[in-house]
Amino acid sequence: MKKLIIIFAVCFVSISLTACSNNGNQKNSHNASSKTAQSFAGASRNKAISRSDYHHIKLGNIASPKDGTTQKQVLRVFGKPNSKSRVTVEGTTDKKAAVQYSWTRLSDGFRAAAVTVEFLNNHAIGKGYLQATRSKRHYPAKSRFQNLNLGTSYQTVIRDLGNPDAESLTGQGEVSAHNLTYIISKNGRAYNLLFAGNRLTSKTIITTKVHDTN
Repeated sequence: MKKLIIIFAVCFVSISLTACSNNGNQKNSHNASSKTAQSFAGASRNKAISRSDYHHIKLGNIASPKDGTTQKQVLRVFGKPNSKSRVTVEGTTDKKAAVQYSWTRLSDGFRAAAVTVEFLNNHAIGKGYLQATRSKRHYPAKSRFQNLNLGTSYQTVIRDLGNPDAESLTGQGEVSAHNLTYIISKNGRAYNLLFAGNRLTSKTIITTKVHDTN
């Protein structure tokens, strides 16, 4: 299970990191980073990771990773990770090795199997979570995805469709890359949505390894 989690997460990271290798507008990044660090530092420690804890992780860009939450802060709140691996950051002038940690001790309310966070120069540049098998899952109608227009903002999709079953996020602002997965059937069929710079760029139907019960 741990090996599967790592492989699945690395695939997401490879796609996302490549899409985020350019410089972006860094206005007020220092103030935003400080506020996020303060809120994350106040998160519960030694407890199962919640969705709120996950959302409090601020991401930097590959060109300026220092804007992201520090590795030390994440480890202090999340505790010892279940696994650690290295992933290569593609698309930069020279290849860089990022460190990826994964945790599986999540709160029931999170409804995910694992959380992953990627760090470059000891600052978070990517994060994601993997879908879990569940019973009595609500499946969104396929038509809701068919009606999604390319160019729709990430925020609008989250508002209209709710939290995805799995996601991978890298970077911030106009140089961010988002990969969202919404399961639409019991047998694991899902819609995969890709965003660049907070705008929907593609939507495809995929088959996940999740097979829900009941």
